[in-house]
Amino acid sequence: MIVRRTLVAGGLAVVLAASTVVPAFADDLSDYLANAENAVYSGRRVTGTIWDGVERVGMVEIQHHDGTTFVESSSGVASIGDGSVHIGGSDEAAVSFARDPHSEVEGRYTVVPGEATVYLGRPAKVIDVMEGSLRRMRLVVDDATAAPVATEIYGPDGEVFRYSTMLDFSVSVPAESATQAAGTPDTETMEPLKTDGFPDEASGYHLVDVYDGPDGSHQAFYSDGLFSFSLFVDHGWTDWHAVSDDELPYLVGDAPYLRVIGPASVWVLWNSRDMSLALVGDLPPDHIEQVLEQFPRPARRAWYKAIWFRVFG
Repeated sequence: MIVRRTLVAGGLAVVLAASTVVPAFADDLSDYLANAENAVYSGRRVTGTIWDGVERVGMVEIQHHDGTTFVESSSGVASIGDGSVHIGGSDEAAVSFARDPHSEVEGRYTVVPGEATVYLGRPAKVIDVMEGSLRRMRLVVDDATAAPVATEIYGPDGEVFRYSTMLDFSVSVPAESATQAAGTPDTETMEPLKTDGFPDEASGYHLVDVYDGPDGSHQAFYSDGLFSFSLFVDHGWTDWHAVSDDELPYLVGDAPYLRVIGPASVWVLWNSRDMSLALVGDLPPDHIEQVLEQFPRPARRAWYKAIWFRVFG
C-alpha cells in the first residue's frame, strides 16, 4: 500500500530533516550540535522507547563521518545526511530534500551544563535540556568528538520515554563501511511545495516544509528545534489494521487513535472524515497530545461504507 511505503520512508525522513533545522534555544548546545555534525566515530547503538508499559528496543551499527550517518541493522542499510536519505542497497534510489530558507524557530528550551563523567572509558560531560522546570533531555557528550554517546528523553511525569546508548565507541570508521555497502544510487529530488492547508505552527512546532507524495498524498515536516515530526496526509479512508499488525489503541481525550511504538520514533494513525493521516516523529507523549489537537480529529466510517468495504473490499 502506498501509505505504508510512505510511512516507512518517512520515519527516516524525520531524522534527516531534524538534522537540518538550526536549534535556537542555546548557543552552547548549538555549538555542540555543529561540532557533532563534523565528528568521526562508529560503534553499536541501542535505542528504546517506553510508553504505557510497552518497550520497543533496537540495535544498529552506526558510523558517522562527512556529515552523514550510516546505519546498518538486520533489516538493511541506510544513510542520512548531506540533504538526502538513502535506504537499502546500491539498486535503491536516494531521496534528496531541497529546502527553502527557513528562519530559526523560537526556543522553548534552556540548557544546564552538568558534571564531568567517564563513558566507555572516555572523558565526557553531562548536558541537561530543560523545558521550563521539566528536564526534557539528558545528554552524555564525548569530550573529544562531541558525539552523543548516551541520551535520555523524559515524559511529563519525569520518567524516561526514550533512551539511546552506545555499547561500544570508536573514533574511526571501518574500511568496509556502510558507505560502500550503500553504493552510489540515483537521486530523486523532492522540492518543497506551497504550505497552504497546513498550519504554520502546531503547539510550539513550526512548519518547515511540505512535500508531494505518491498518488496526491503530502508530507508536512514540523520542528521545534529539538524534536520533530512529519504529518502524512492522503485522500480517502485507510484500514490501518490491515497495513500495520503492531498498532496499539491510543485515546486522547475522547478521540481514538492507533499508535505504533518503535525504538526511535512513534507513529500515530487515524482517519478523519475524508482523509487518512499519520504522524511520525520523535517527540515525547505530552507533545504528541498537544500537537494532535491542532489537526483534524478522528471520525468513524459511516456504517454503510464499512459494510460495503467488508463485502466488496
